[in-house]
Amino acid sequence: MYSNLASQTKSNKAKWRLGAILPLGAALSGAAFAVEPVTGVTDDQEVVMDDVKVKAAREKQANRFKADSSSTGSKTEMALRDIPQSVSVVKEELIESQNAFNLRDALRNVSGLTIAAGEGGRTGDSITLRGFAANSDQYLDGVKDNGQYNRDTFFIEKAEVLKGASSILFGRGATGGVINQVAKKPTGKTGVNGSFTYGMYDFKRTAIDAETAYQDLAARLNVMYQDTDSYRDYNSSSRWGIAPSFALKLTPDTDLSLNLLHQQEEGVFDYGVPMWRGTPADVPINTFYGFTDNRMMDSDVNVATVALTHRFNQDFSVKNSIRYGDYERKYLTHLFSGAAAYTGANAGTIARSQALRLSTQENVYNQTDFVFKKPLFGFNNTLMFGSEFGWEEYDFKSKNSTGVTRVSVFDPIITGSVGRGLASDFSGTLATDRLTHAQTYAGYVLDQFEINPEWKLLGGTRYDVFDAQQEDRLGVANFESSVDQWSPRGGIVWQPSKSQSYYFSYGKSFNPSAESLSLAANNAELPPEQNHNYEIGAKLDFFDGRLSATGALFRLEKTNARTTSPLDPNLQELSGEQRTDGFELGLAGEILPKWDVSLTYAYLDAKITKSTTSATGSVSGLLKSYEGMTAVNVPEHSGVAWTTYRLTDNWEIGGGVFYASDRYADSVNEAVLPGYARLDAMLAYHQKHFDVQMNVFNLADTVYYESGQTNSALPGTPLSGQLTVSFKY
Repeated sequence: MYSNLASQTKSNKAKWRLGAILPLGAALSGAAFAVEPVTGVTDDQEVVMDDVKVKAAREKQANRFKADSSSTGSKTEMALRDIPQSVSVVKEELIESQNAFNLRDALRNVSGLTIAAGEGGRTGDSITLRGFAANSDQYLDGVKDNGQYNRDTFFIEKAEVLKGASSILFGRGATGGVINQVAKKPTGKTGVNGSFTYGMYDFKRTAIDAETAYQDLAARLNVMYQDTDSYRDYNSSSRWGIAPSFALKLTPDTDLSLNLLHQQEEGVFDYGVPMWRGTPADVPINTFYGFTDNRMMDSDVNVATVALTHRFNQDFSVKNSIRYGDYERKYLTHLFSGAAAYTGANAGTIARSQALRLSTQENVYNQTDFVFKKPLFGFNNTLMFGSEFGWEEYDFKSKNSTGVTRVSVFDPIITGSVGRGLASDFSGTLATDRLTHAQTYAGYVLDQFEINPEWKLLGGTRYDVFDAQQEDRLGVANFESSVDQWSPRGGIVWQPSKSQSYYFSYGKSFNPSAESLSLAANNAELPPEQNHNYEIGAKLDFFDGRLSATGALFRLEKTNARTTSPLDPNLQELSGEQRTDGFELGLAGEILPKWDVSLTYAYLDAKITKSTTSATGSVSGLLKSYEGMTAVNVPEHSGVAWTTYRLTDNWEIGGGVFYASDRYADSVNEAVLPGYARLDAMLAYHQKHFDVQMNVFNLADTVYYESGQTNSALPGTPLSGQLTVSFKY
């Protein structure tokens, strides 16, 4: 199925490998029943006991979709009601209810977040948050995890999204917010859970989650394997991963943890169908425009994290985390290199391009966080301060294939690439060959001060030094860039009762030229872009905390965006502006004891308010300015409604709607992705030691496009289903 190019994907540098599954034992738990001793009975008397009836009912899980706290809004676990900023938490129960096996599917439950097709050949998870790209703003347990790969949910217990400018906590980027995965860790229990899923398009997946403990050492192992074809012709993927984790109590006040992740995937680079006169071409969604061979997209990810936590006393603690990340991708792109031709000799066709690309990235980060909880002037006070040091290396090569012909938009003839100048290795002339180094040095201080039980203040700042150096092996562009930046944050929280919390906050972030570990000749010497987030919101609890409602009104501004100089099109300057005004609503928890809901909605007005950059419209053929245009891949209205109801202790039914209005796929607003509403459903049967669950996706078989670019659109999944059988002991 895959070309022998895949055998060339591994670099020569040494990488840690996990050779075998760790010997975590699975123990079966029995039921023990204790009876009070009978008094006043001699040894030779007969005792008649009352009948004891045992009912193995399914344990009820309270607040399956509602979270009460988050570690992403500050440097310690904090109640959501105390964080003066919008935070969305997608819990494991919601992920399992929807069979959301990819992180991007889980994140569909987050208001103001949209999934984008990778721009500029970017693959892996590509996300837009409140109108701004969040590609470099992905974290794992609070430490940067910005490699490009498709993140799986097999080893995470929840995904947290902090919205708005947040450089005080995370450094560069963090414009629209950050996405933080929280990995599953040892709990000290002994048990094993497993599942097998089979679905349409020959979807097969199995996962195991096992843990055990012995004295002061606890261990947990998550393993996953997935293999599937696709509703897209000539598409398939195969993925496997292993994530062992260990927790060791060195002393009563000192804990050491080790978390590892290895994930590999083989797939196909596919951006979908062409755009035709500004909308996706009216062709079957399975139509493929690439080549029948050489459809390679391989990734290899290794992440290791060591964390040491020490409590000096009940008020003062420190946590030091060290992260090593290694990310490798090798793939053959297939892109439409221009708009479709509407007239002339090439009418009804579109140009294609192909390139062989290899990127390797290594990260090393060290974070030290102190938390000091001590009353100040008689008032409750939590002081957080610490430092971060990071080193990143990004190596990128690209070689273009030659002789790639045009293809018919409505009747493509798909052939192999033999004789078409396939780029099969990196010998000869390369289009790109760059090595980028980046270093981060930062310190921060953040304080939460409680004036009284009703009023709380949060404020602090962070100072970053971000240096980057680029070595262009083609001799085109060797650059160095150095940025130092203060990033303040402030907020006030009013809590007139335990069920009400109202807040106002301000935060700042910055985007240096080398934010995504690549530099360009026309912007390498520019200062960073600046971003400001203003937000007012409310967080309310109902039914003794079983149901929570949230709302936020915000403005997010980029005040000096990079834009093309009107005097020299080869230079850029900081004279652009972009703004997103919006509000979002959320509801999560139990409406009734057996009725769980997760509802989100976002309204976003994302505009390029000032720009000197122009581009030729794919429909009009006219040169148009970005100024006044709506930001790419930002629907004005979007939301998700998901609900489940337990008919009995054993039977559960649920479903929901995923909705997005029209959105633009290009910067001059001529390419449009139509709005859609996708209806899903689930039915589950639960027992004490096993579950059976059926998920049906896109019940109405709606044709929709989940992401796109100027010249292409990626169709969403058609009507399909999956059956999952899981066990737990």
